[in-house]
Amino acid sequence: MAVFARYPSRVRNLLKVLILPLIFVIAQPLHAQSQPAPIIPEGWLPALAPSIRMALERLKEANAQMEMNLLSRHIADMKDAQLFIAYVRLYEKLPPKERAALVAEQAKWLKARVKAAAAGVESEGGSLAPLEANNAELTFTEKRLAELRARLKAATKQKSADE
Repeated sequence: MAVFARYPSRVRNLLKVLILPLIFVIAQPLHAQSQPAPIIPEGWLPALAPSIRMALERLKEANAQMEMNLLSRHIADMKDAQLFIAYVRLYEKLPPKERAALVAEQAKWLKARVKAAAAGVESEGGSLAPLEANNAELTFTEKRLAELRARLKAATKQKSADE
């Protein structure tokens, strides 16, 4: 090995005997971790659904536009959190080559969601505009959430069948 050439032969042999096995020992765990540990622990799912239901009930009873705008934003944000959880869980189930495609797909979808929210506004400049944008975003997010959950279910079945 050229790295050891500057050392006397006795030292070279000692370095080879000590360093080469050390490199092998260090590289072994790195190779074993080709499938990263899950980000979200199995069985943990934040309870967002009850909060969403409560916010929807409050939204039905709301009289002030500002309150409606705020509640619709909270609901859209909580649905987005559910989407994020489904996205991460799906990402964890996919083989490494498919993960990059999912990330690119999600980035494209996020840009499309911004456009869909803007397109959902019919009352330009009014106080109703945020509610319309939030509702359009929510609808767009719910469709994506259903899609990712279906893909997650299929990936989970596939992974179980492979094991």
